[in-house]
Amino acid sequence: MSFNRLLIRVLLWRGLYFLSAFLLNVLLVRYYGAAGSSMVYYLISLYTLVLLIAGFSLESGMSYFLARGEAREGELSSLAVLWTVIFSLASLPLLTIYFHFFDAEIARELFGATAFTFIPGQLLITYFTALFYAKEASVLPNMLLVAVNLLLILLIPSAGIVHTGLGAAGYLKIYFWAILVQGLLLAVVFAGKYGRSFRLPDRPLFKKIFRYSAVALTANVLFFLVYRVDYWFVKRFCTADQLGNYIQVSKLGQIVLLLPGILASVIFPRTALGKHEDMARALTRMIRNAVLLFFLVFAVVFFTGRTVFPLVFGRSLDQMYVPMLILLPGILFLSVLALLSAYFGGIHRPDVNAKGAMAGLIVIIIGDILVIPRYNIAGAAAVSSAGYLVCMLYSWREFKKIYTRTNG
Repeated sequence: MSFNRLLIRVLLWRGLYFLSAFLLNVLLVRYYGAAGSSMVYYLISLYTLVLLIAGFSLESGMSYFLARGEAREGELSSLAVLWTVIFSLASLPLLTIYFHFFDAEIARELFGATAFTFIPGQLLITYFTALFYAKEASVLPNMLLVAVNLLLILLIPSAGIVHTGLGAAGYLKIYFWAILVQGLLLAVVFAGKYGRSFRLPDRPLFKKIFRYSAVALTANVLFFLVYRVDYWFVKRFCTADQLGNYIQVSKLGQIVLLLPGILASVIFPRTALGKHEDMARALTRMIRNAVLLFFLVFAVVFFTGRTVFPLVFGRSLDQMYVPMLILLPGILFLSVLALLSAYFGGIHRPDVNAKGAMAGLIVIIIGDILVIPRYNIAGAAAVSSAGYLVCMLYSWREFKKIYTRTNG
């Protein structure tokens, strides 16, 4: 399949998935309010850190060697399922201990209904989405994810579409169980389409997957902290309403990142096939387009955000406007970084991503400690933008070295 045709297909179906996820997020925030939704998303952020460690970024290694034709679909599918079962079970006692000493109020209300579904579900979604994309098959996985999201949208009490009498607690259980259902669907369909196997990768292949994933894990954990460490500082120094507003600002920024994220999912397997020079030239065009898109988004937010944010998310989300404007330049830097990170992953240089993330994380941690207590969520947004700039500049410098060498 040609690169442009593949790109259009991925943009369409991944875009539909993210649109359904965005609509679901809006309805959740309106139903639970700023304070209530902040606790749910704060808990998900904690689980996401666990996922990064338990998952070992295995999807990076599996998809890299599958795209290169050095691994078979069935053995990678078996590895993904076995890894999910083992490390989901291993993470539960550690989370129980954590919640016994920290955030006990969240544990009483949400832990039992979420950890047993979210962690294995997200692991399966991560692994099998990556395997589908390594096969350049983007339609089927996104179709399954969209279908479940649409069902959740129909069932949410605030939408009033289907009257189930669930209530807040009942719907939350369904929401987290749906994540596990999505993961299981992807695993079953992938195995059915590409062949079932109970054989694991042999020792040499597993060692190669493990080594590649270990470096990718370092980069992904650092990037997670770059993206999310400010949540903990905002939770510590600000009110629950401010935390809810800031999390929604961050999530809106992630929506802007959807397009470069989709492009990155195409760049990685194509680059892994060895088409480095063509992809490097395509990257420069994509980066120029990202800059143009940024100015368009910034103008829309500048002129409409103060009115639109409370209208869309509810009256409790009335502190988003200024932090959003401050964070948007950082979102541009992350857009460029997403493309570069996929390129470095495809040329077997995930170490570049890890080093850039470390530099940005240092800036963010020091800045959050100094700025958030005085300037609250506006200060958190400013520090994050500065940290994202540092990450991007490091990766851009390394990319320019390769591009200059390749093109003379």
